[in-house]
Amino acid sequence: MKRFCIAPLLAALALAPCQTAMAQKVEPTDAAVLSLRQAVTYQDSGVQHTLLVSLRALKDPAMKPIFEALLKAPQPPMRIDGFLGLAEIAGERGADPALLLKLGDAPLRTVVITECLGLGLLKPEGIRALLANKELTAYDRALLVAELHRLHEPWDAAMLGDASASNTAEVAGLADLLMLEKGDQARWEAFTKRLDEVDPAERTDLLRRFADASRHYELAKAAEALLTLTKDSKGADRIGAIAAALKVSPAAGREALLAMARADRGVTNLVQAGLLMLAADDSMQAIDFDVLRGGQGVPDAIANAGQALRTPNADAAPALTALMESGNRAAAEWAVRQASKLPPETRRVMLLRAIDRLDGIDAPSMTDRLLSALAAQQLIAFAPEDLIPRVTRLSGKPFVPESIVAAMCDLGTPEAAKFARMVRGKLAQRGESMALVTIAKASPTLSPAELVELGRIGGGGGRVEEPIQMQAAWLFLKQSNKVAQATPKLTPR
Repeated sequence: MKRFCIAPLLAALALAPCQTAMAQKVEPTDAAVLSLRQAVTYQDSGVQHTLLVSLRALKDPAMKPIFEALLKAPQPPMRIDGFLGLAEIAGERGADPALLLKLGDAPLRTVVITECLGLGLLKPEGIRALLANKELTAYDRALLVAELHRLHEPWDAAMLGDASASNTAEVAGLADLLMLEKGDQARWEAFTKRLDEVDPAERTDLLRRFADASRHYELAKAAEALLTLTKDSKGADRIGAIAAALKVSPAAGREALLAMARADRGVTNLVQAGLLMLAADDSMQAIDFDVLRGGQGVPDAIANAGQALRTPNADAAPALTALMESGNRAAAEWAVRQASKLPPETRRVMLLRAIDRLDGIDAPSMTDRLLSALAAQQLIAFAPEDLIPRVTRLSGKPFVPESIVAAMCDLGTPEAAKFARMVRGKLAQRGESMALVTIAKASPTLSPAELVELGRIGGGGGRVEEPIQMQAAWLFLKQSNKVAQATPKLTPR
């Protein structure tokens, strides 16, 4: 199932309706350049990062000269965005290890490696090239070797260098957990003795981070070791250890999770246990959800939904709808995503309810609006006709139309562009602007009138938030064949 990215949707919804500068009375190309220069101009607030991320999201190879120029900027944040932008447009090749090593500054290099790993931009051959460099820090080595393990690529202890001897507990511990995967129990046992000297709060946080690493890098033996080490804890380290085990050592994780739910019958603990069960997916059986039952709100709603999806021929729609409306954001998001497992008609009804319920709320929370947008993203792909009357209405509360146009523009897919053409000309001004930007993302050419309008949006006259304005400005330059002319003016400032 397609995983939708939440952050851009949250940004779009939070900024709507937005306040933007009036369209500048200048030639459209110059107006687009003026807009884009905001993204390449460093500010202490870091606002340019959000604008650059919106441009990076287009993954346009024509931006290569701009990203290369950013690499020469004196400010590290600008160089980071420049490097990541180049890596993202490189496609299957991923990040260039030679270019990464030329960044020179070790702390900056560590930040870039961490970002690249999170975005999946470092490929096995690139990782091995980095590990061959003797100047790499112990922390970098541990992360890169862990990524090789996650990718099921061969690795050996020599690649870790002297990471196990690091004075930094996080580095040494991760290295020893990696060696535990190779069967070296002694190193991990020696490290656990160091933990006795660590402040309890720091120890909890350290073990939580190890658990996160175990889950992400798929370190099964490490997850089991952390389950043992946190057995007397009720804190974040124990939650993390259980979550890691559920992914990489399901039987051990399931046993620990059920024990956690039985030991503490408080609502908070049961909700936390229930969320872990939902995230575990196939690791939990239908009968396991009975442990959550106690007649108290969200835990029972989680139990109903979890069991309904695991019971053959059961109608899961009522349970998923109830969980969607439970007030717990994480559980509600899960419920909306699981709608894709329902039969088409019941799926359609549930998703439309997620959207229409905004009309019955005087002041919808950001969670309510986000759920509506997530539902709209699914409906755009398989039942767009149901959204047309909802997004084109010009009276009543604005929340429903806003959530749909935010979902449409965030998707930027051919299906979204097709939907945008279906509704364009029937929306409020902001919706019209976002519809055209959606079309421009997926269409190689625009009509002359559309191009003029896109230039107006890119120049600041479309009542859209700045990240979308940046995309409109770039797409206008691209569609009007002005990229080569404009690029020299878009050097970092």
